[in-house]
Amino acid sequence: MFVADILNPPIQYDLIWLIIGGLIFLTIPLWYGLVLWMTRHKKVLSLDNLRQLPVGGEVEQLKSKYLRLIDEAYRRYVSHEYKLRDLHQALSMIARTFVLEAKHFPAPYLTLSDLALAPYPSLTQLIKAYYPEEFALITHSNAEISVQQAKDFIIRWV
Repeated sequence: MFVADILNPPIQYDLIWLIIGGLIFLTIPLWYGLVLWMTRHKKVLSLDNLRQLPVGGEVEQLKSKYLRLIDEAYRRYVSHEYKLRDLHQALSMIARTFVLEAKHFPAPYLTLSDLALAPYPSLTQLIKAYYPEEFALITHSNAEISVQQAKDFIIRWV
């Protein structure tokens, strides 16, 4: 009898058990890392580290930027890249995004009923005027009037 006949191989189990054990062993440091990341000290929001609202000339630059976006949306409508419904959706999103940048109010993410509770009635009225044209099967509005309403909203913003 040879010595090789009585020696056992180094691994007597299937390879799958080694893989499962290794994966369990590797999840332990991942678990600790996740717990440490979730319980870390987070930066406290205060008046010092909040984003500042645009003032003076910044508001005027913001207004001119969004007036250009309105003109671009109307140009796309005139060149038949947009349908009337697309124009109204674009105008609605332009007005909402303007309010987001001007007041840090999440208007692009709110429904009309949410906007009705917001402190911006002029935005609510504008979006309310666009809703039928955005979602109706047949649209009956005048594109020029809708564009002018959006421009007036931006120009009159305080």
